[in-house]
Amino acid sequence: MCNVWAARYLTPNGRRRVIGSFTHGSMANALPMAIGAQFTDRRRQVVAMSGDGGFSMLMGDFLTLVQYDLPVKVVLFNNSSLGMVELEMLVAGLPSYGTTNKNPDFAAVARACGAHGVRVEKPKHLAGALRDAFRHKGPALVDVVTDPNALSIPPKISADMVTGFALSASKIVLDGGVGRMLQMARSNLRNVPRL
Repeated sequence: MCNVWAARYLTPNGRRRVIGSFTHGSMANALPMAIGAQFTDRRRQVVAMSGDGGFSMLMGDFLTLVQYDLPVKVVLFNNSSLGMVELEMLVAGLPSYGTTNKNPDFAAVARACGAHGVRVEKPKHLAGALRDAFRHKGPALVDVVTDPNALSIPPKISADMVTGFALSASKIVLDGGVGRMLQMARSNLRNVPRL
């Protein structure tokens, strides 16, 4: 999911490059790729943008940053879910199952490893947390708690996608999940284009 947000809002500018595995279904590659990029040139700032699911899969690699004092900054999108998998299930007409995560405080984990770690739960604290992380000389992690109901709307929506989503929403509502669907609607109203 964070790949979608990064592709939508980050623009390479000749000095900044975006490196990633943009293949469908790839997970847990942000940190290993960042380690490799940082070893290539320790003077350049490397930022790993990772989802909580992918980071959890290879969380041990964070110790490599500390061990070698690599100044990688990890921005962790923490929606406590496998968001893209959940979205794929909804579009296929299935209520999501097994996609929620019980996450630790990843910033506390980073600090326990000997790195800079800060958790952001309110948008107004994000800019300051990022500034502090980038000022820190060594590895740093910014655990950004995001809205698990925020959907990454694709640029083109097919009739099959709408049908599948309507079917899964109906199943969720009929199973007593009216509140969940209302919460999802509220979270995504800001993404509706204004004419």
